[in-house]
Amino acid sequence: MRVRDLPEDAVLVQDSQDRLAVLESLGLAHLVEDYPTLFVEVGEGEYLRVWGIERFVPYLDEPVALLYEAA
Repeated sequence: MRVRDLPEDAVLVQDSQDRLAVLESLGLAHLVEDYPTLFVEVGEGEYLRVWGIERFVPYLDEPVALLYEAA
């Protein structure tokens, strides 16, 4: 999957404190240094899916990793 394939409503998160807050809430704080860019899909007060990119600039061809998906 690449950035261009992400849902339109996925929110870009690049601030270090915001990334840490998202990842900590999912028990994934250990990934904060690995992914300087996150895309987050939010539902009714919860994270539905979180993707990470290993680079800061989210070029459309950049591969993304699915880090979390709600059950």
